[in-house]
Amino acid sequence: MILKRTFVITIFILLFGYKNAFACSCGGYPSPCQAYNSADAVFIGVVTKIDPDKTGDDLTYNEQIAIVKIEKLFKGSQDLPEITLHQPAHNCAPKFKAGERYLFYANFNKDSKTWEVYGCGRNSSLDSAYDDLLYLNALPESAKRTRISGAIKHYEETPEKGFSLVKMLPGIKVKIRGEKKTIEVFTDSHGIYEVYDLPVDKYTIEPEIPFGLKIRFPMPFGLVSYSKDQSFTVEAQTNSCAGADFVLSSNSVITGKVFDAFGEPIDRVCLDLIPADKSPDRYFRIFDCTEEGGKFKLEEMPPGKYLIVVNARGIISGDEPFKPVYYPGVFEKEKATVITITEGSRPKNLDIRIPTQQPTTIIQGVLLYSDGQPVAKEFVDFKTESNEVGVTRNASTVTDEQGRFSMKVLQDSVGWLRGYIMLYRGKFADCSHINKLLEGTGGNMVEVETSRIKYEAQKDNKEIKLVFSLPFCPKKSKQ
Repeated sequence: MILKRTFVITIFILLFGYKNAFACSCGGYPSPCQAYNSADAVFIGVVTKIDPDKTGDDLTYNEQIAIVKIEKLFKGSQDLPEITLHQPAHNCAPKFKAGERYLFYANFNKDSKTWEVYGCGRNSSLDSAYDDLLYLNALPESAKRTRISGAIKHYEETPEKGFSLVKMLPGIKVKIRGEKKTIEVFTDSHGIYEVYDLPVDKYTIEPEIPFGLKIRFPMPFGLVSYSKDQSFTVEAQTNSCAGADFVLSSNSVITGKVFDAFGEPIDRVCLDLIPADKSPDRYFRIFDCTEEGGKFKLEEMPPGKYLIVVNARGIISGDEPFKPVYYPGVFEKEKATVITITEGSRPKNLDIRIPTQQPTTIIQGVLLYSDGQPVAKEFVDFKTESNEVGVTRNASTVTDEQGRFSMKVLQDSVGWLRGYIMLYRGKFADCSHINKLLEGTGGNMVEVETSRIKYEAQKDNKEIKLVFSLPFCPKKSKQ
């Protein structure tokens, strides 16, 4: 599993850079004609000056004034040799770098008399603007025709740059399929496909994927309809445009299992893929945590040389009672086996065996309401007063549908065991005892816990009962 990004966040990353966009969310992605129609000025420009002169994270949450010299104007007053942009401090507002050229879709605020480039639009650096420029350079004729277009892009989660563009993909066959007509086109030298004058209809867009790559995610724009399986169609309308960009990444997968020092498979341990010969960008992370049977899967890694490390944080705990272990099962990084990944490579059975580990015990039991009903999908934790460096003796888990819980803790840990539940308005049916608790707090939420049990983790214990003082109350069904 790779660290996931939401679709809307990724749009902003692709347009304005990974490091400054990791917390923005948007409601959709406009087509080139939608972006053109909604902007007050559209132009290619070079940023001549920014204030304050900051970059990276320091810039994301600061206001920025950017002075832009207009090089080519597609929409707006011809009397504007330059525009001063006033970009707000929130993290969805694009920020710019002095000396770089962009395609701008700018809006004028009549109250403040200032210009601003909004987030979640099609503003972009020029190397990402080829689709837009095809449309803009064909105006006014392009605005009078039905257009479907998009880009095929190869992105990778590289150690050096994080999630970044490798190249646009030329010569890719794209099938545009509608009920009335189906057409095949190929991407141009900039990775762009476009077709005009298709019948008004809904279309699926299907690129032919090169060997070694896969679709990481699509980015449809314009009028888009989604089905239950999350597939989509775009709607071609008269004098309008729609389409989809496709982001491709290496279709590489590493699979294997992790075994403990006794030869048993371990679940709930986490593995990281780290570069073997370079220091990674701080945003780079490819990881997975083992499932039942000790199975793991690492995927979507770019070509390169890597090491696999279990418990990369180095914190010894009940779930990971060992210091960092490298594939195939060594503590010393210099003795680890280097794994070479190429596009589409799929090494299997890369099993990791933990050399030695600290002893652990299992705490199992059931969490109950006062009337004996099991407490499903709620919390149990074990907390100690230990402050050992590099060691945590605390543990927590969530009960199953029968209220059962199971945790591993380091042997000889001493602490307190409890169950707890968060009660808040709207979560449960109208039960008087819960309403009374909420009214007593004067708020909309309260934490309720069982009696705490003093516990010494000397040996496995599978018969613990934790009981709330309140009776069962059904949760509200999801609408």
